[in-house]
Amino acid sequence: MRLTVILLGLAAAAGAWGQTCSSATIRGTYGLLCTGYVTPAPNAPQVTFSAIGTVTGTWGANFSGNAKVSIGGAILNQTVTGNAAVNGDCTGTISYSQTINGQPGPPINLTFQILDEGKEIRGMSTDAGSTMTCSLRLMSR
Repeated sequence: MRLTVILLGLAAAAGAWGQTCSSATIRGTYGLLCTGYVTPAPNAPQVTFSAIGTVTGTWGANFSGNAKVSIGGAILNQTVTGNAAVNGDCTGTISYSQTINGQPGPPINLTFQILDEGKEIRGMSTDAGSTMTCSLRLMSR
């Protein structure tokens, strides 16, 4: 019986040490860096993509941001807005609406993981024709 109590205590302690997340975990302003390849039009070949900018998340996981992007070497301005769905295991998804140089662009869909209590978020595009990854680092809450 004593061994059972010890094992139950260790299991409870292990759960307490693990990170759990909610939409509040990702509130704040993040610096972002995205790199990879995108398809600029249906059935077009992939071109290089990179972005550097900021996004801000609210308590309700609403995000908005601005970035400079390079699509195949062309430097453009990007704005994004979206709402994230955060899971308790610190994974989630977000779908962004975007504009490129003021013109509507295709949605951006990402799956992500939250690290270090929201100080870092790593994401990967789930859109067909895209092999892009993004890293976000918390700048301020």
